[in-house]
Amino acid sequence: MGDEFRAAPVRIPPRAPAVRPGLRHVPALDGLRAVAVLAVLAYHLDLTWADGGFLGVEVFFTLSGFLVTGLLAAELARRGRVDLAGFYRARGRRLVPALVVCVLGTIVLDTAVLGTDAPDLRADAVAAFAYAQNWHLVLDHVPYAEAFDRPSPLLHLWSLAVEGQLYLVWPVVLVAVLGVLHRRLVVVVTLALAGLSAYAMAVLYDPDDVGRVYYGTDTRAAGFLVGAALALALWPRAAPRTPGRVLGAVLDLAGGTALVVLLVGLVVTSEFDDPLYQRGGFAGTALLTAVVIAAATRPRTRLTTVLGRAPLVWLGQRSYGIYLYHWPIVVLTRPGVDVPGPAWLVDLGRIAATLLVAEVSYRLVELPMRRGALGRWAEALRHGTRWSPAAGLAAAGLLVATLTLSCGPQVALPGTPAAAPTIAPSAPAPPPAPATTPAVTSPAATAPAAPAAAAPAATGGALVVGDSVVLGSADALEAALGPGTTVDGKVGRQFDRGPAIVDAWTASHPGPVVVHLGSNGIVRDEDVAQIVDATRGRTLVFVNVAVPRRWQEPDNELLAQTAAEHPGQVVLVDWAALVAADPGLLGPDHVHPNQRGREALAAAIRAGLAR
Repeated sequence: MGDEFRAAPVRIPPRAPAVRPGLRHVPALDGLRAVAVLAVLAYHLDLTWADGGFLGVEVFFTLSGFLVTGLLAAELARRGRVDLAGFYRARGRRLVPALVVCVLGTIVLDTAVLGTDAPDLRADAVAAFAYAQNWHLVLDHVPYAEAFDRPSPLLHLWSLAVEGQLYLVWPVVLVAVLGVLHRRLVVVVTLALAGLSAYAMAVLYDPDDVGRVYYGTDTRAAGFLVGAALALALWPRAAPRTPGRVLGAVLDLAGGTALVVLLVGLVVTSEFDDPLYQRGGFAGTALLTAVVIAAATRPRTRLTTVLGRAPLVWLGQRSYGIYLYHWPIVVLTRPGVDVPGPAWLVDLGRIAATLLVAEVSYRLVELPMRRGALGRWAEALRHGTRWSPAAGLAAAGLLVATLTLSCGPQVALPGTPAAAPTIAPSAPAPPPAPATTPAVTSPAATAPAAPAAAAPAATGGALVVGDSVVLGSADALEAALGPGTTVDGKVGRQFDRGPAIVDAWTASHPGPVVVHLGSNGIVRDEDVAQIVDATRGRTLVFVNVAVPRRWQEPDNELLAQTAAEHPGQVVLVDWAALVAADPGLLGPDHVHPNQRGREALAAAIRAGLAR
């Protein structure tokens, strides 16, 4: 591809200003970046008030679409063509150096901290450098929302891959389309493409494999395209003048309302909500973000004052580094597992470490590279100029990291992360014979399963429905509950699958029902009520959850309330209390029981059935 891409004559209004629209610095947009990255950080710290923090990535996508399209539109307005090679070089200088430092530094740190337990990150690293991490995760069926053992410290780079792919394709598409269509029509086409992306997410959404639509470039392009449409709608106006009193009030009202709704969404939205995927939840977030952006680009409004506060601007300018480095730090510093002390104190340390590393990266990597440091280093190398000590240390660090990447340990990460949320088919078929489900022990447990022992027939015939905790405890459950016990467990199963499964089984299964679901996500009132109804009045035992996730407390409160409302039929087994009294019942992932824990769980369920 040549240095310049010449478009057909672009329809620019006759009085298009000669200034470079879209290139001015807008502090309020830095503030919006800060809001987005803080939401993601809070979500990854598992803070209970940030359930929807993952939507911060959608805010980033929308901002990126707006800013990149603004740059391209500005160049078209000024020159009638776009220097694609220059655009890609600029994107590379801005994004790639810190990415390289993050990936290689993470590999070195991971190996140093975990030793022989370090995961093999080479595939993740290659995918990250190729800006294909999102499709790597899709093909490997890696879930995003829940991974109870130590997930990959490079998992979060999927979003950079989505943006990188859009950066590669969008400029070519935009210039080509602007060459044949009027700008206003291009806005409509861009919004239509965003709608098509949201529609693709709804159509392709599979609760058994949500990663396909969560990571896919096609299904996550809506936010980027909404931002692009906004930039085109505002283009090619010069830097906007201060709005009058009425317009300023309208902008403040619209932008402020959108920001408040967006903040509420960042707090209350659940990644397990089907409407988020099926009814345009991500696209709705992008539209709210676009309204905030439109208002924030008008100077001297209350919204620009709020988002333009110095602390927010500081965070926003370093948001790329904060996003890059926070996840490896979080993964390697799990409270009570890797780092002793209360979770709140560990989280403060994680935040401080993230900000420190991001600041160092911003000063020593990002800013110098944007200002041409790489070119100067290459020039110095060609002419034999002596390198500075800092450059020598950097080169040595890269060499060590590269050797680690190619020769590092190949020990696989122990543990199987929970699968993506699932929803049951309308009528799941029971297995051919009861108690034939093979036991799968906790991924972290190393003790062999105890041999099945004879159990009293009084509790035989029970149906136990659950997720990987139940599936891994199948041998212990069959031994404790007796012949005829049916264990129906599946890795990653969500609570909302329970009603259909229980209903299908109870039509032909006369025994009591045990349900242990909720480890993988939020439990909803309607699903609990449907399970109670599906048991047709027979004994129902709910086993609450012991999981280090923000949904443990509300899930367990709902199950306890249900048991209290149905005395004589519904019994609660307080697995969380047993684990709190004896944490040694769980394996290293703090979710799946070890052999002793599996036996304790089975004994507690047996006692619950005997009540």
